[in-house]
Amino acid sequence: MTTRGRAGFTLIEAMIAIALVAVVLVKVGMLAKMRSDTSAHENTELVIDDQARRVLEQISYAVMGASRERLIPDPESPIYSSELRFEVSLGLQDGKVVWGDAQWVGLDKGDNQVAWRERPDAPDERHVVWCKVVRPFLEGELMNGVDDNGNGLIDEKGLVFTLEGSKVTVRLTLERKSESGEIITHTVETMVTCRN
Repeated sequence: MTTRGRAGFTLIEAMIAIALVAVVLVKVGMLAKMRSDTSAHENTELVIDDQARRVLEQISYAVMGASRERLIPDPESPIYSSELRFEVSLGLQDGKVVWGDAQWVGLDKGDNQVAWRERPDAPDERHVVWCKVVRPFLEGELMNGVDDNGNGLIDEKGLVFTLEGSKVTVRLTLERKSESGEIITHTVETMVTCRN
């Protein structure tokens, strides 16, 4: 009598093979999702960094031409403000300084957007929104009466101006959700010297 060799898999072997394939597929799926989440996070970081730098540059250019004596309010550090009114010198005429229209830059509409205005509160006011994702408070700061982020200011909002002599320090924190739902926060800071 001759015995035949086995041809095929037993039920247990087939189940083990299916389980191994399933584990591999789950791992590949998890890796793809992790890569997608990482990509979404990095894309959001790049977008928010670019936006923060662009808005900071717009604020800097606006304030740079202002006269230090015409900045309102006058938030000498450690006092701060989330808005500034100012006038820009257009030059001299007959030995006198000619001032341009009043301008305003600051937090607007519920403190989540940065806006610029020319001739603020006038019927013919020009109003431009520069950004709509300002964080309620600067990064690391909480509303608790303490300087949580160690910058010398207490409970400061997402956009802050401080003055030291003719220098204006501008701090801005933006916050945005990535595609994966993660909150991305980015803070930028610069110091501008009033030219006039």
